[in-house]
Amino acid sequence: MLSALRRRRAKQQPGWVAMAPLGDRVRVVHVVRSEGRLPALQWACTADWHDPTTALRTLARSRPLASRTVAVLQHAQYQLLTLDAPEVPREDWRDAIRWRLKEMVDFKVDDAGIDVLEIPADPQQRRRASIFAVAAPRSSLEPLADAGHRARAPWQAIDIAETALRNIAVMTSHDGRAEALLHVGRTHSTLVVVAQGELLLARHIDVSLDQLLDADESTRQQSYERASLELQRTLDNVERQFSHANLHRLQMAPGIPLQRFIAYVHDLVYVPVSAFDLASVVDLSAVPDLGDDTSQADYLTAIGAALREG
Repeated sequence: MLSALRRRRAKQQPGWVAMAPLGDRVRVVHVVRSEGRLPALQWACTADWHDPTTALRTLARSRPLASRTVAVLQHAQYQLLTLDAPEVPREDWRDAIRWRLKEMVDFKVDDAGIDVLEIPADPQQRRRASIFAVAAPRSSLEPLADAGHRARAPWQAIDIAETALRNIAVMTSHDGRAEALLHVGRTHSTLVVVAQGELLLARHIDVSLDQLLDADESTRQQSYERASLELQRTLDNVERQFSHANLHRLQMAPGIPLQRFIAYVHDLVYVPVSAFDLASVVDLSAVPDLGDDTSQADYLTAIGAALREG
């Protein structure tokens, strides 16, 4: 996404291989789209990520990495900001945003990776469009690119968690209405709201899966309150700013392990709240180990990145 690194191959496997690192481990998946069928997960694995070059070489020997590959940046490796669209032609937005970001980020933007996503607007209002600006410093992108080239498996795209989760959320949309998806991860949670196939809003919530499942009731309750307050505020903001999107529901992943939290939030927000069912949008039959909701949630960002079109 931030940077497309093209490569030529005599023969390509269909679909995408996506790698989503988290600390010193990486989740890797291969997803193939077919006309008239659910996208199919071909395989999934977890690998060591201490040395990305070694990891890529090892994976290339054991898995069919001939497919197009995409890497997902970790949360600390980029910034996602909401801005008014520049008053210049659309093709010049990226350059205009680069100069504006100089006062907004704590790294050099001259050689940073920059991408721009337009936020769907209310067609009845004639105000300037809003955008997401994604900025990643060279220090985040260069090691990834170098590892790919050294392993002779250069990336075709670099993605972020928010747009990876967008790819999943849009597959659950009904009647053109907006959808909200909360991914509760191992270190934090990510909420995305999508409309018209695009990202409408994204928030990080500093609550992890372990905190929401803590055996101590008092600790768990504190996590419930912290997470639900952020969800309330964010969804209320969606109602105020994007009422035209007509938010349909909030889904949570992993689903079954969070049933108590889902019931708790259900009484606090204005839309239905339900468990997210990955099997309803992706064929998981080739990877029976992902029958468990928590395992699915661990791979959700990687699967979403592999669902990119093209």
